Amino acid sequence: MARIVGLGLVLGLTACGPTDQAAQAPAFTPTPIFSAQSIGPIAGGVEALAFAPNATIPWEGRLLVAPKTGGLQVFGIEGKAGAEFAGPVYTSLAVQPGFSLRQLKISIALAVSQDGKLAPLIIDDARGQVFAAPIAGLPEQAVTGVCPLDSLPALPKFAITREDGSFELWKIEDTGEELLQAKLENSGKLAVPTFGCAASSGKIYAKGKNGGVFFIDPSNRPIIDRGVDTANTQFIAVSPDETLTYLLASDGVSGTLAQFDQDLTQTGTLSAGASLSIPPVLVPGAMAVSKWSFGGAGFSAGLLAVADQSDGRISLIVRDTLPGFAHDQEVR
Repeated sequence: MARIVGLGLVLGLTACGPTDQAAQAPAFTPTPIFSAQSIGPIAGGVEALAFAPNATIPWEGRLLVAPKTGGLQVFGIEGKAGAEFAGPVYTSLAVQPGFSLRQLKISIALAVSQDGKLAPLIIDDARGQVFAAPIAGLPEQAVTGVCPLDSLPALPKFAITREDGSFELWKIEDTGEELLQAKLENSGKLAVPTFGCAASSGKIYAKGKNGGVFFIDPSNRPIIDRGVDTANTQFIAVSPDETLTYLLASDGVSGTLAQFDQDLTQTGTLSAGASLSIPPVLVPGAMAVSKWSFGGAGFSAGLLAVADQSDGRISLIVRDTLPGFAHDQEVR
């Protein structure tokens, strides 16, 4: 019944036009969060972000940045600029770390350009360099977004959203052939075309082309189970534990992040304030989150990255200081 009601809501939104959720939303007092590190500023601003953890040497993990000026830039977590990769403006990034490519430790990345082309990439753990990936079978065009799914490092999985409304689940593996092989595991055409997604602890969410965030049920074929109308343009999924997942979303205008529970009800807002010498995030934009360790006691629980659209800086926030984590509850 929940699925029918949820889908009916989505169909109603598309048929009758979006309702004014902003006018109905309750006012929240922002929960403060604080940056542990700052990267940039990035000239021209940031279009998309993704972490590239180092599965062998955690403190050499990296952040993959897609500037609004095009191409990709790699940064160390401490803020040092690394390799650059020439290319178009990429609007969506997804990275799966820990893959062994014929004994070379790498991350596999997918990048979607403004014109809908999909670029498979590898990031070398040792040097942080970015190369075109030797992967056969992936769609090459009409792609709108990508996100990593829960998977084993040897069998990285991704979700891909398509211009025709298709939502696809892919797996990449090394079968011993000359090229790595991508296999389509599941797909379905959604009632609403989606442009990008986020996933954590088995839960998958996608954003609509004209706004809205939707919960995707992939149990048979991917379908929209439920959705909420919202103007938020960027979002990520955070899981403090296996039973709890929530979304953090930015609208590119306000100074706060909206927090939605796993049923897509807004439960609060977060504000990244000034921290020591790190300025506050005034206009949150692109985001990325990783539960992988980035070394040391402070970064061992993973990180959240938030780009500030006002100045192109990227703030890194320790993941277990976010709402819902045991450490956060102890501090409060």
